[in-house]
Order: sequence, then C-alpha cells, then structure tokens
Amino acid sequence: MSDARHYVPSRRAIPVALLTGALGLGLFLSGCGSVSLIASTNIPTPLVAKVPVAVALHVPKEFASYVHKEERWSTDWNIELGKAQAEGITRLVTAMFDRVVVVDSVNAGAQAGNDVRAILEPSVEEYAFVTPRDAGSPFFAVSIKYRVNVYSPDGRLADSWGFTGYGTAPSQGISSSSPLAAATALALRDAGAKLAVEFREQAIVRGLLPDASMPSITPAPPADAPAPSTAAPDTEAPAAPPADPKTDTEQKPAAPPPPTQSLAIRGLSPQGTVPSSTI
Repeated sequence: MSDARHYVPSRRAIPVALLTGALGLGLFLSGCGSVSLIASTNIPTPLVAKVPVAVALHVPKEFASYVHKEERWSTDWNIELGKAQAEGITRLVTAMFDRVVVVDSVNAGAQAGNDVRAILEPSVEEYAFVTPRDAGSPFFAVSIKYRVNVYSPDGRLADSWGFTGYGTAPSQGISSSSPLAAATALALRDAGAKLAVEFREQAIVRGLLPDASMPSITPAPPADAPAPSTAAPDTEAPAAPPADPKTDTEQKPAAPPPPTQSLAIRGLSPQGTVPSSTI
C-alpha cells in the first residue's frame, strides 16, 4: 500500500489563485486588442464680454469628424474627438461675438452678410496622451493642440493663433477607456477656457474690433482757442505798484512785451519769425 498523500488545496487558496490568474489575464488583455472611446465634455458658457462684431464660423469636416488613431504597447487606440470639439467651439464662439454665422467654406463670407468682419476656422494640430505604463505613475494625461485661422471676408488668410488644452485623470484599475475619457474631457474644457479668455487679447481680435483699425485721433482745438506755447516763459516784469498821486507824473508805465513775443504766446506766430516792420 502506498504512503503517498494527495494534495488538496484549501478553500482559501482557491480564490487567491483565481484572483491572481484573472488579474494576470486582465493585464494581458489590456496590452492587446483595442481601446475605443467617444470624447464628451460639457463646456459652460463663458462669462466674457461679447466682442461687438459679427463673424462667420467654418467648421471643417475633418474637424467635426476627427478621430485620433494610434498603436502603442500592442494596443490600438481610437479616440473620437470630432463631435465634442465641434459642438464646443460653436458654443464658445457664439458666446464670444455679437453675431455668428455658420458657413460652409472660408470663401462664403460675402453670403453671410456685409457686416461680417472675419471668418474663423478651427483645426486640430495634435492630440497626445500618456498612460500609467508610459510614465510610471497612476495617471492618464492628455494634451490637445488647436489652431484658429482668421480669414478676411474675401477668403484671404489674415492671421492665426494656436493654443493647447491639458487634462489629467487617475487610473481606475485595469480600465483604460474611462480615465482616458475623463482626461480628454478636461483637456477640451481647458482649451475652451483659453480660447474664451485669451483670444480676445490677441492681435487678430484687436483687428476685428470696430475702433482697432482706426488711428487714434485727438480732436482739433477750436480756431479761436490759443495754442499751447513752446516759447520760454514770459519774463515780463511784474506790474508796478499803485502810483502815488503825488509822484504820478514822475513814474513811467511798464514797457509792454515785444510784439513778436506776444504773437508767439498767443500762438499766432512762432517766436522771432515775424519781422518788426509788420508789427
């Protein structure tokens, strides 16, 4: 009869083994296959003073349907940004300007109305993200770089401005889509805030303001108003004290200032330029 004993795992060891195997399988699956998400964000209406002009907005098809695709760590990443960013920039521009007309191209300014001062066109220059595996930290980080081109009503490129939004979110176990979606939403909100606050201060917006293209003009003084004198201060002697009745015949009146000096002070002629024969 054999003395060999059969090993029977305890009840406590079985769940631990299953959990370890499931975790290992989850980590393996997270490094393979694909991660897909549709970005969404709720960009609030900015509390900014509206620029008192009318503009046209052209949202290109590639902007409204933008999808970032990338393969990393044997994983296919697909992030759809188009719908969220197209709705967000339309809401922002509408809140930033007095009147906004959506057009189909940058050459449709004439069809939008004679009061349209410019045509705005957004574009995505770069979407980038970092996973915990990339950075060695338990966070997902996202950056989205945008550019807004400004065209004149006749379709000519007038100026351009770039800005970047950033967002981070903590990792959530073995899931990648949820924290990446949260970081992307924060990056969209950050980009929207920069557009609303900083865009007004850019040179391209200063050219849209009604008084920005006009030189500063100081109203001319009335024709009869004396011009400021650049001549030396009047050194005329102070008036003589009241005359003594007894000696009135002995005092002489103060001499008047030279005629040329009086004309210069009154702004009628530069000092020293009027010949004495004309006075």
